[in-house]
Amino acid sequence: MAAADDAEGDRLAELNDYIRRQMPAEPAQSSQWLALESSPEVLNAFGSRIGLPEGWEFVDVVALEEECLEWVPRPVAAVILLFPCTRRIYEARRAQHQALRSGRLSSREDLFFVKQVEDFGNACGTIACLHAIGNCRHVAEMAEGALLETFVREHSDATPEERGRDLLKAEALKGSSDAAATHPAAQTACPARDGPALDHHFAAFVLTPGGRLVELDGTRLAP
Repeated sequence: MAAADDAEGDRLAELNDYIRRQMPAEPAQSSQWLALESSPEVLNAFGSRIGLPEGWEFVDVVALEEECLEWVPRPVAAVILLFPCTRRIYEARRAQHQALRSGRLSSREDLFFVKQVEDFGNACGTIACLHAIGNCRHVAEMAEGALLETFVREHSDATPEERGRDLLKAEALKGSSDAAATHPAAQTACPARDGPALDHHFAAFVLTPGGRLVELDGTRLAP
């Protein structure tokens, strides 16, 4: 596998290829997280377990026309986007990677950013939720002792890679994510834990304390 920071490659493509190459693991040995469905019910089931404050929820954005956006409750603190992993997407990401590497696009704010390391499997939806909720604490304050609040505080000085490695071992957060993935409100069958790459990816967009809209994607070099 190429290095994560290789400008010729793409971390998202590498992770999808990594998942495809893995032999199915025994359930007791698997460290991969179940994939979350792109639905408000499933995302809210996860959020409520990890510290999403009362009065806040995920809702559908059915279209980007102005009249459709008026249906979205206000205020809006973050958006989670699901998109297909196509050739054109990878081409655009490679160009953006070079800009991030040079520092031209990277955010200068102190944000909670987690790298999606290999053994997560199809966990990009979980990481997008963590990025969305974990970086909205200036407007949606989590309760003291909430699972995500505790993880954010304990890893305030860690690197994104260290956060990703430690998140793999955070059984309470993994259990909350898996419970949401198999929630009765899900409209599709939950993919197998060690199933193939799904060729779709989640990213979060957050309005930061500095008033900027920043993309957080665990397969990126930086926010």
